[in-house]
Amino acid sequence: MSSFLDPADAVAVGDATIVPDATRPVAAVVTGDDVRWVTWPDAPLPDGAVDDVRVLTTTDGAWIVYGSNGDGDDAVSRSAVHVTPTGVTCAVELGDRRPHGADVDGLWIGDPRPASMWDGEDDDVDVDADAGGSDDSDDADADADADADDPLDGVDPETLPWAPAEPFWPTPEEWAATLETEAAAEHDHDDPELLDDEDDGGPYTWSIGFGDESDGFVPSMEPLADPGPPLPTPATDLVLVRPDGSRATIAVDHLVEGVGREGSVLTVRYAPTGPRRTPDSAGGLDYTYQYREVDVDLSDGLPTTITTDALPARTVDEDEDESSWEAEEARLEAARAPWIERLDLTGVEGARWPLHDTDDSTKAQAVAALVGVFESLAEPGILWTREHPEPRRAASAYRAVEVVVEGEWPATEVVVSFEHSDVPYLRLRRRYRVFDDAGHVEDWTYVTVYLEEDIATRDIPARDAAVDGVLDI
Repeated sequence: MSSFLDPADAVAVGDATIVPDATRPVAAVVTGDDVRWVTWPDAPLPDGAVDDVRVLTTTDGAWIVYGSNGDGDDAVSRSAVHVTPTGVTCAVELGDRRPHGADVDGLWIGDPRPASMWDGEDDDVDVDADAGGSDDSDDADADADADADDPLDGVDPETLPWAPAEPFWPTPEEWAATLETEAAAEHDHDDPELLDDEDDGGPYTWSIGFGDESDGFVPSMEPLADPGPPLPTPATDLVLVRPDGSRATIAVDHLVEGVGREGSVLTVRYAPTGPRRTPDSAGGLDYTYQYREVDVDLSDGLPTTITTDALPARTVDEDEDESSWEAEEARLEAARAPWIERLDLTGVEGARWPLHDTDDSTKAQAVAALVGVFESLAEPGILWTREHPEPRRAASAYRAVEVVVEGEWPATEVVVSFEHSDVPYLRLRRRYRVFDDAGHVEDWTYVTVYLEEDIATRDIPARDAAVDGVLDI
């Protein structure tokens, strides 16, 4: 890892700027030309690898929220640290609670469940249950139903016929002509269409890899029936974590999605129901979320309850919500830019997390699991089409896959290189950390799905960045 601080954000507090690192327990406090360091190596970490770090700013400092995606059936886990120019005021565990905002009073956290759980599908959600609750018998029935509908049940992939395939790469002459044409043409940068939106009959191709880590995909040729109405979301708790670590709880009658504050007015965004579902032209469903906002006067202190159904509510415009997200991304990029490779952490005591007590068996299993996922990339998949609904074998888009393991724990990396049918005459290579800096196993669920998405959308470096025919992506 670089010795330079990797800025997660930059927070202005008076004359000082707090610049926390994205992965290490350290922040620079910059005042003019003076740089001081604040560290918190003893702060609690989530249960598992830190998968994301979010910085929520206030007038007197910043809340740095660490999140882990969980492992298998384990819930998301979070912790937070409150940092000011003079140091850390508290370091707290948040459990599975989701951060909703921060202000002068503290960090607002709430129910981790998404509004999509109340979309009205069957009766798979107990709207009166506490967050994270489930009915094991219902889960078992659902699993049994899924197994009963598995189109691959009893099918030996080796016995399936092969689907016709195009050449893996065009001929050198064809590829040279393609490059020449592309160089002379103006490109539009629209995302590639994965499905034909004008095809009222729905998507015409499905496939699944033999070695894919996902649960698979059951094709259906039947149009979807009109879904029922969404369910109301349940009452949940909105919790304020104060800078000294103490907490206050407000009972809200619906699922909270966000909190903002202007002076003594607290604006609570909530979902009165789950999303509306409407059939789309591709044979699937469109989900429309119905968020609203209410204002709560805090002049007399925090209330113990908020009944949104009894308050004047505003509908949240979806386009405005999307533009707010884009604006935040642009702000974050601009805030980080001046501090990249500027603040050297060499010699800063406490700027590393203590290593997690991970046994050798866990280390070996984590490495072997990730290696196995990538070694299966070149295996054929199973293909259905509308014209040919019976399953057939289809050649993989990957070939010449090589997987090597480099580095010592916790800096162990799995390096995968391969050729891909979408990127002719180049070898692609990508590195994956198996563990985070504290030694927790990284969560790489759906890693091949994200890899394929990056290649399909060309979210990879330009061809001219390749060295000796190998492009690091």
